[in-house]
Amino acid sequence: MMPPHGSAPSPFTLTPAPTPSTRSVRVRAEGYLDYDTCDDFLVKATRYLDRIPAPDVLHLDCSGIDGLDSMGLAALLMLHRRCTAARVALNLERLHPTVDRILRLTGTLEHLAPGSVPSGATTRPGDQGRPSPGLDGDV
Repeated sequence: MMPPHGSAPSPFTLTPAPTPSTRSVRVRAEGYLDYDTCDDFLVKATRYLDRIPAPDVLHLDCSGIDGLDSMGLAALLMLHRRCTAARVALNLERLHPTVDRILRLTGTLEHLAPGSVPSGATTRPGDQGRPSPGLDGDV
C-alpha cells in the first residue's frame, strides 16, 4: 500500500511507553512502515527488547502506523520470528484500520495477532469471523 499520490510518507518512529510489568516492553509505532523504514524498525524494536532481561511480552501499539508495504509486512513477520525465538510474546495492539485490512488480505492477521478483533468491525452470524461490512466488499 502506497501513501496517497503526491504525498510523502510520514516519518516512522518507535517510542517506548510505560508498562505496569517489569517483564514487558511497550512500544508505540507511528508513521509508514515500508522499504525505507523497515530496517530501522527492526533494529529499534530489538533494542527495546534487549533493554529488559528475559522479557515475557512485547506490546506493539500499531494505532499510529499509517500503512505498510510488503517490506513493512516482512518486518512485522521478522519481528514475530525474533520474538518467538526469544520466547517473547508479540502483541500487536490497537491496529490501525489500514494495517488491519492489509493483514487480513494477506492472511497474516491470525498469525501475527491471534484472536484479534478488528477495530470497529463486527461479524454477522454465519460469516465465520469475516468482518462486515466493507473489508471484502460485502455490504
